[in-house]
Amino acid sequence: QILKGSTDRSTDIRFRSTMPVSALNALPRAFEQVFHRDRKKTDGGEADIKNGRYITILFSLGLLFYCFRFAAELCSPVAGCFVMAFVAFDPNVIAHSRLVTTDLFAALSFIATIYHLWRWLDKGHQPHFYYWCLAIAIAQCCKPNSIILYLICAVPILFHLLQNGSRLRPVPIFKRAAFFLAAQLFIINAAFLFQGPWGETLGQHHFHSAFFQSLQKGALSKIPIPFVNAYVETFDLVQYELETFDGTALNYLLGALRYKSGFWNYYLVCFFFKTPVLTLFAIAAGTLRWLIAGKYRTFLLYGAWPAAFVFLLLSNAAIQSGYRYLIPVSCLMTVFAAPVMDYLWQKSKLVAFIVLLLPLVESVSVFPDYISYTNYFVPNKKLAYRLFADSNLQWGQRITALKAFMAAHPGYLLEPAVPTTGMIIVDVNQLVGIQQPGKFAWLRRSYLPVGTIGGCYLIFNVTATNTDFPQKMLQKQQ
Repeated sequence: QILKGSTDRSTDIRFRSTMPVSALNALPRAFEQVFHRDRKKTDGGEADIKNGRYITILFSLGLLFYCFRFAAELCSPVAGCFVMAFVAFDPNVIAHSRLVTTDLFAALSFIATIYHLWRWLDKGHQPHFYYWCLAIAIAQCCKPNSIILYLICAVPILFHLLQNGSRLRPVPIFKRAAFFLAAQLFIINAAFLFQGPWGETLGQHHFHSAFFQSLQKGALSKIPIPFVNAYVETFDLVQYELETFDGTALNYLLGALRYKSGFWNYYLVCFFFKTPVLTLFAIAAGTLRWLIAGKYRTFLLYGAWPAAFVFLLLSNAAIQSGYRYLIPVSCLMTVFAAPVMDYLWQKSKLVAFIVLLLPLVESVSVFPDYISYTNYFVPNKKLAYRLFADSNLQWGQRITALKAFMAAHPGYLLEPAVPTTGMIIVDVNQLVGIQQPGKFAWLRRSYLPVGTIGGCYLIFNVTATNTDFPQKMLQKQQ
């Protein structure tokens, strides 16, 4: 739609939070259509999705590059190589590097923003101020919650001003502020094709959410907003989704469901059970290394602070959708584990090589089930649904495997409408009830899965001889 020249969100309700960077994944189809103007496809977009994935894979190389550069300049090029390998072999990064979503783009822009900010403030490389301005503006075109980068970056900047305020001259500060504002206005508005009126006041906008409607009734209603309507609409529609929960799955964690309310420990649980164990140890050891070395400022301002802020924000969100929102955090904290990797290399190259191979071995061993990946702290993968569900385990990625399994096992039942006996296959999200809580309550309360298809479909053996089977429901069906 964007490549055709329209940024109007009203054409499809699913476009509430979709950002312009998504258009990059459509470039292969766009070029194909240019050379074959009359081409029409009837495969439901399957070929376009497959081709669009190559764009995400290409940008994933950019994420690896930034992780390498960041770690190399923090410690050494060797440490940078180790960090890059850890990120490249991370099943979660691999999973989202093969999708046509915006999560990988958001992770890339997040790391790039923090990296250029660090190079500008901590290392004093002035050109990186301009790179930072561009990076943080581009980040706003990747995901709505990238707006938190302004708050994250404000803390290191204020710290820098407090430390160096007496040496800073007003004129250069004014020029830089002007460039920063100009970069934000131009890049964000350009990403939305400068389409529609811009500069309208809050009172002139047509908002859907109660929160933004309340702003129109106060003194803020006359403040002009220097962005096109399509960008402003993004936050209104996201807020509307939070308020109404319209079409949104329930939040699920550790067997509990919540409506319009999140879990304070949701992302902590996700991080602990979906981040590779070796990466968790590297992050913990890296944190200790920074603190023992006494390099508090760099680690706290550019590592711990951004990660903690993201966790705090997500943990208080009304909608909690999965580990994918933590990919920027896991990449950033892996970067700050660079001192440990550098230390290993200096002490024993053999041990370092073994440590380097372990993430690769794990990554190969879980192929191709990267989306449903859980680490070694979850030994029984069939029971991962007891921890979490949603995009943590199931995003429709193994539908082909399911069809093949059903064809090979014609006697199996796929999600029966009523309680029944036999071999039953259920989508993990249907089982936990994030859309229909009561539909499979009888199954999840009384039975444990005996098998799994790709970690996102569970197989149950339901027999009438099981004493805890709901006999009344079975008799009613019979």
